Amino acid sequence: MNFATLFGSLVDVTLVGILLGAGLPALFALGIRFAHGTSSEGTNVFGKFASTICFAVIVIAIVAGILWITKGTIYQYAGLDIFGTEG
Repeated sequence: MNFATLFGSLVDVTLVGILLGAGLPALFALGIRFAHGTSSEGTNVFGKFASTICFAVIVIAIVAGILWITKGTIYQYAGLDIFGTEG
């Protein structure tokens, strides 16, 4: 393993950590902001749509994370290779 490979892996892990570590909570805050709007009149159609998209991305990330963590157990008991990594 040379320095370039090690540095490339370090950059990849750092970017994913920033994206998932700070990106999902920031997306959640943005979704809350879109859901409540900035005016006292209530939310508009764009705000509801944007907040739904934000929360859908968060739910998909959570489900994908749980499936990734449990992929070995799912493969062992159900025989399903979800991410194609067990075969």
